[in-house]
Formats: sequence, structure tokens, C-alpha cells
Amino acid sequence: MKMMLISLLFIILLMSNPIFAFDELIDTLDSKKQSLLQKNNKYSWNSVLEWKQARGQFKTELKIYNIYTKKKQSHLLNCLKSLVAPGWGHFSARNYTKGQILLGVQVLLAGSSFYFYDKSVDMYDKYRDANQIDEINQYYTDANSSYRTSQIFFGLCALVWAYTILDTIQVTENYNRNLWEKLIFEYKNTDILFTTKGLTINF
Repeated sequence: MKMMLISLLFIILLMSNPIFAFDELIDTLDSKKQSLLQKNNKYSWNSVLEWKQARGQFKTELKIYNIYTKKKQSHLLNCLKSLVAPGWGHFSARNYTKGQILLGVQVLLAGSSFYFYDKSVDMYDKYRDANQIDEINQYYTDANSSYRTSQIFFGLCALVWAYTILDTIQVTENYNRNLWEKLIFEYKNTDILFTTKGLTINF
């Protein structure tokens, strides 16, 4: 009888230890499973509501991006505009003040260059028709002086024109950046409600 009791107690002890060990193992696996899910959960969606909120936010950002791509301006196109007509690229990028200044400077330099070139041609014609040595020397000097002045103004005009084309790139970049910030600001001030049915925007 004693042997049977001892055997029974021994069997109970053997059975009880694996049960406790199995329960601990299950708890350990569950905790590891949870930690793995949190670590590999790429988008941090812990519920259906959070998933719908993230989906609504993505749709909003996609809408902003689509509007931006339609309204943004091409750097190359604006540079070609400035190449054809100085200041045109600035006007397209809504930088009217700088465009008017650069256009005015180039018109002034080009006009000055043409004025002195025309003067040099006139002096040269007088030089060819002159008979007296003093007049010949004077007209020749005046023609050369006017021609050099004309070339200086022409060179300055070309430099300003080149600067206008290069500056058009920066002006266009500023326009596109301001456009993006404006769109973001407008949508931040829009009442965006995330509901169980999706995204609701109140304008």
C-alpha cells in the first residue's frame, strides 16, 4: 500500500512539473510574439481605426501632391522664356519686381549700346568725308571711342542677360517651394475628420 502511495505521488509530481513548464513556455512565446509584432509592424497600425486614419492621411497627401504637380512650373521652360525675352521667366514665376528690374536694366544697356554704335557709325562716315587733317583725326578718335563704349554696354547687357537666365532657375525653385508650402498650409487649416466610414473634409 505504501508503495502504491509513493508511486502515485511520484507520478503526480512528474505530471505537475511539465504542466507548469508548458504554461511558462506558452507565456514566453506569447510575449515574444507580441514583441515581434510590435518590432516588425511597419506602419504602427494597432487597430482598424488607426489603419483608416493612416489611409485617409495618405489620400490627403496624395491629393496635395497631384495638385502640386499640376501647378508647379518647369525650370527649363522658364529658362527658355528668359532666353527669348529677358524677364519673361521671372514674370511666369510671379516675381514681377525682379523681372521688371532686369528687363529695364537690359533695355537700358541695349539701348545705350545701340546709341553709341550708331554714333560711332556717324563719326566714321564723317571721318571718311573729312578733308582736313584735324577733322580726320578728331572724327577717327570719336568713332573709335563711341565704338568701344558701345561694345562695353553690349558686354554688360550680355552678362545681365546670362544672369537673368541663371536666376530664373532659382526664382522658379522658390515659386515651386512656396506653392508646396501654401498647399500644405491650406490643408492644415482644413477640418479633416477621420470617421469609421473614412475621411471627411470640411471646407
